[in-house]
Amino acid sequence: MHSRSTPFLSAALLLGALLCSAAVGAAPPAHERFITAKHAATEANYHNDQTGLRAALAGFAALEADPDVGDHARYHAAWTEWMLAASKFQEQQPAEAVAALDSGADRLRQVLAAHPDDGEAHALLAWMLMAVYSGDRNRAAEVVPLVREHRQRALARSPTSPRVVMLDATMLFYSPQPEVRAKGLARWQETLRLLETEKNADPTLPDWGRTLADGWLANLYLTMNPPQPAEARLHAEKALRERPDFWYVKTQVLPRIGSGSP
Repeated sequence: MHSRSTPFLSAALLLGALLCSAAVGAAPPAHERFITAKHAATEANYHNDQTGLRAALAGFAALEADPDVGDHARYHAAWTEWMLAASKFQEQQPAEAVAALDSGADRLRQVLAAHPDDGEAHALLAWMLMAVYSGDRNRAAEVVPLVREHRQRALARSPTSPRVVMLDATMLFYSPQPEVRAKGLARWQETLRLLETEKNADPTLPDWGRTLADGWLANLYLTMNPPQPAEARLHAEKALRERPDFWYVKTQVLPRIGSGSP
């Protein structure tokens, strides 16, 4: 009995060794690679790390053909390009920023071609097109109507998404009418409440905004006439409590709070 079982045991051990060897050399599952890229994009954005953003973008791009996470990868690749564009704007490189935005917008159009009712994608596309307009005012006739269209579609399809509400708040804030700007600030406060209570069990879905929203709102308070440095400081300090490494707040917002300049 012993002599007959030995070959079977040896074969089983050999098969196990081969399987383990194959597993070591195999690429991680797509979902795991997606999570890695998402974390890398988030961290790189807080540090204004363009190299890290590009590496995360490459990670998402490699997943776009995946049947399970492909469209999620496209959305987050577009978000990463939006953040890369913001960094380029900080460097006074609008042409490079707009190129990144156009690339991200194309990705979102692919997402919406497959999922026309995706309010999160409509909202992000509106954000990116607004940024295109900021970088190239000659394209106003092209992009401004599209911003309105995608904003309305986002509000109709995902009215309680904090990212959709934040988009709406931003557009209201930049209205030339003071009463509309006040409504924009109220919508920003609504955004913060929604982000505080958001619970998303699926990491492939959009969940960005918390901490970023406080940092961005701090900046908006400084652009008011007159500036409101006390409110700006409140939100800047909250953002830095959550992310002490938030480059934008540390280097672009806090120094202006101290000087009171817009």
